[in-house]
Amino acid sequence: MKSRNELPAVVFAGRKNVGKSSIFNRLIGYRRSLVADYEGLTRDPVVFDTEINGKPVRLVDLPGYFINPSDDIEKEMNASFREWIEKAALVVFVVDGRSNVTKEDEEIANLVRKSGKPFLFVVNKTEHKPAYFEHISDFYALSMGEPIEVAAEHGIGFDILVEEISQRLPDIDHTVENPSIKVAIIGKPNVGKSSLLNAILGEKFSMVTDIPGTTRDTLDASINYKEKEITFIDTAGLRRRSRVKKGTVESFSGARTIRAIMNSDIAVIVIDASEGVTTQDKKIASLVQEHSKAPIVAMNKWDIRKAYVEDTVQNEFFFMDYCPKVAISAKNNWNIESLLDGIIEAYDAYTSKTSTSRIAKAATEFAYSHAMPSKRGRKLKIYYATQIMTAPPTFSLFVNSPDLFSDSTKRSFINFLRRTIPELSSSPIKIVVKARR
Repeated sequence: MKSRNELPAVVFAGRKNVGKSSIFNRLIGYRRSLVADYEGLTRDPVVFDTEINGKPVRLVDLPGYFINPSDDIEKEMNASFREWIEKAALVVFVVDGRSNVTKEDEEIANLVRKSGKPFLFVVNKTEHKPAYFEHISDFYALSMGEPIEVAAEHGIGFDILVEEISQRLPDIDHTVENPSIKVAIIGKPNVGKSSLLNAILGEKFSMVTDIPGTTRDTLDASINYKEKEITFIDTAGLRRRSRVKKGTVESFSGARTIRAIMNSDIAVIVIDASEGVTTQDKKIASLVQEHSKAPIVAMNKWDIRKAYVEDTVQNEFFFMDYCPKVAISAKNNWNIESLLDGIIEAYDAYTSKTSTSRIAKAATEFAYSHAMPSKRGRKLKIYYATQIMTAPPTFSLFVNSPDLFSDSTKRSFINFLRRTIPELSSSPIKIVVKARR
């Protein structure tokens, strides 16, 4: 497995709530990092591979930094902060132009200088000129050089910032390509999603603690596995809607998780094998089915699994009995390659193309081997079948009377296709029924 760490990393560093995420979002062109009036909203690095003035780059939006971390989460955030500074090709140090310089600002400035990494000094929120000029001497006192003045909310100063970043990027022969497989890692809180992402990447990319809800934003990271480019999206845990307050950080995270499912090809549904299948696990799986994504159930914590959990998973997920189920232990890095193999197989099925002759033959065999529905003397007849789309495989059937093609007949036909056409055995399938003219 090969991760895409060869890209030069431009790391955005600063204390909480100075607007790093707003600058990050403005540079990539859309709202990728969560932004709201909450301190410490970003907990994990948010990573995005792109190009700046034609130069490939990895942009990294870091969490805030704590001088005196009060718990394990804040300690992990500080550790992640320092690790990314060491990896950086360029550090963009951001302060708030409307407020006094704080001890956190001074500490981060010292960290950046001592790292020996090239850096840019950016003062955000400079649209409020009286407040900015009131504190300008304090900004120079940080000994970070001439500040670049920007206002992320209004897009002011970004032409200068982009040019300054571009000038400091190395010229490398690397093209940023769209990943061929997009995989959302989903599940309820504390089932091991972030541990799984770290195990896949072979490095600490996502923060892991025993506290449910540690991950708030979605986190992207790519690897190359068996000549396939795979982008993984680690998402915040989805709790029951009744337990999530509207307008809170958690509600934003849940919406982002659902969007990640919509934008993915494969959804890895992580469950806790030591606990078994819960109602929330099944609701999350139904979201995957609703959006017609190819599912894989990753039964994590297999080393401490509950008795008969495999049978329980098969029974409880009866509505997607076709999907692969893989036993893993993210903590012990066990059986991860089997999961990756399953992802590639599921993607191949999800994007498979079946010739019209094979589909027509399958439809004919289905009609002969099944009692076709009838109503008021009319019997269902299938005249023609062809594939019209992939991701998921979608087939159009031309029949004498679409109202005779009931939901139960559709389910029977889908199951028949999975049995008779091996490429479709692990994929969701859509059927569009039309009347022959």
